Amino acid sequence: MKKGLVLLLTMAVVACSTLTPAEKEEQARKVNAALDERSYEIEIQMVYPLRGPAKNVTSDWSIRVRNDTLYSYLPYIGRAYNVPYGGGKGLNFDAPIEEYVDGHWQKDQRRIDFRVVNEEDTYLYSIEVYENGNATINVQARERERIAFSGILK
Repeated sequence: MKKGLVLLLTMAVVACSTLTPAEKEEQARKVNAALDERSYEIEIQMVYPLRGPAKNVTSDWSIRVRNDTLYSYLPYIGRAYNVPYGGGKGLNFDAPIEEYVDGHWQKDQRRIDFRVVNEEDTYLYSIEVYENGNATINVQARERERIAFSGILK
């Protein structure tokens, strides 16, 4: 999992290195403003299941945070322990956000943690967003194996 993530972040750093310092500063300002307003969408590019190789995503998978609501539209690859017949909703649902914690970890990175509950499970989302817009999402559920994603803030 770490090799794929390092490669993705390395490619993002190379891609962003063509921006001028003023453009980088403007991009960081826009990213931080979206996170401050709790109004952002992260488009998924890679899936990192707990078991098996990472996979490129070619569809419109994403999560959106609007105020106090999460709109999760993510693929799930992994074991489910106790879910409704047919697999249930997986990671495709809308739910109110509980316990939203936003903090700076490093100079160019923010980490956001929150919990959501629906009729099937309780989920802990941990999102790391860099000032260049790259993001990683880790999802832990009580009834499913954890899974990670990487993508870009739209």
